[in-house]
Amino acid sequence: MFYPGPICCSRVFIFNNKRSLSATQSGFYGQQKSNPVAKSSQPNDSFVSSESEDNEDGVSLGTLKLPANTDLQRFETLLFQWANSLCQGANLPLPMPLKVDKITNGARLGFITIGDGNTEVLVYIDCLVFPATSGSGPIFRAIRNGPRKDEPPPGEPRIMRSLLQALQKSVEIARV
Repeated sequence: MFYPGPICCSRVFIFNNKRSLSATQSGFYGQQKSNPVAKSSQPNDSFVSSESEDNEDGVSLGTLKLPANTDLQRFETLLFQWANSLCQGANLPLPMPLKVDKITNGARLGFITIGDGNTEVLVYIDCLVFPATSGSGPIFRAIRNGPRKDEPPPGEPRIMRSLLQALQKSVEIARV
């Protein structure tokens, strides 16, 4: 697929511990505490809810201001496709298995451990898209949450670099 050059906006910054990555885009800013929290799905649900239920704080990995002319449904679909592509492993081998779920307003990447026949998600990254409000345009947020939310999971820096590339392409493709 051909992508016609860089996106004309301001700069993107992803702060990951001691390193800062930059690319052309519109405002992606660093690690902070945030409120959106996800809860697990019921077995028959096709979506996992990302509504806050128990007021835990997640770790914000980044925020991106989306252009006003973004088709948010298409953007969410592109994010989910990107997340599913991480499970293939050929392009981005990870030290820990991933479980990808479609959630309300985006996708969830769960870092799983398997022991004694049980699968457990110790930490996950929610990639969420929020529609425009009266005070701001649509935004994208990446939030780390789960029992071990304060510890970056193995492979997170590679995932965040891949996410930055996916965001650049998705913003261009999802323009109305």
